[in-house]
Amino acid sequence: MRLPLLFGLAALATSSFSTEPETALTPEVSIAYQVLEVFPQGRRVVVTCHSQMPPPVTYSLWGSRDIEVSKKMVSTHDPVSFHINVTLKSRPDLLTYTCQASTSWGLRQASTTLQMYWELWAKPVSQLQTGLTLLDRGAGPRLEMSCQAASGSPPITYSLVGKDGHVHMRQTPPYGQPANFSVPLTQTPAWLQCQAQNGVGVQSSPLTLVPPEAAMPTLALPASLPGQLPKAATFVLAASLTSIAAITSGMLGWTARSRL
Repeated sequence: MRLPLLFGLAALATSSFSTEPETALTPEVSIAYQVLEVFPQGRRVVVTCHSQMPPPVTYSLWGSRDIEVSKKMVSTHDPVSFHINVTLKSRPDLLTYTCQASTSWGLRQASTTLQMYWELWAKPVSQLQTGLTLLDRGAGPRLEMSCQAASGSPPITYSLVGKDGHVHMRQTPPYGQPANFSVPLTQTPAWLQCQAQNGVGVQSSPLTLVPPEAAMPTLALPASLPGQLPKAATFVLAASLTSIAAITSGMLGWTARSRL
């Protein structure tokens, strides 16, 4: 009775030992990336590598042409992160990365190749937003316009363009900041629009009718302390906006009648 029992235990032990090496020799190594910061000709990127190997595990990040970029050893099952600065290249094969995981007893496994393409990051400008402000300061009445695209790959160049296509001003502010234009009002009304352009596309805001200088009423505000707004500023500003709206409406109505 003891022999069958011993034979069964031996067979069970043999089958258990034969399956362990098969599962341990084929662990998967994953690799992924995320863009942290955007620069005109590059990106700040974090590359994450992870595997199911028992720790300690040494992770190596390899770039194109078998160049070792960085190496880290971890004693836990947590993923490891590599922060790198990626310069945009004209050849996609120069933006390839591979993660390799290895143990102290010789187990080694590499991830699939991660490819970063400039075409994946290049986005046309979109959601162009503009803001208009009419001011009457000591230098005379002026129009201030701010322009900013909510999305788009840098660098983004903003232009203040007239109805005839003439470019009055052009700015290329730092990424994420708006362009601010300031122009004096003339004796005649004018149509202006903001245009945003990068290496992928162009977007323009609707044409805006800028009232002539005569539409700006003379502001006689009482004296105030430096850095403080006069008490009558709110009332005068409201009156100014009402006058401008009335004159602009009149000009639009005259334009519509002239077309008829």
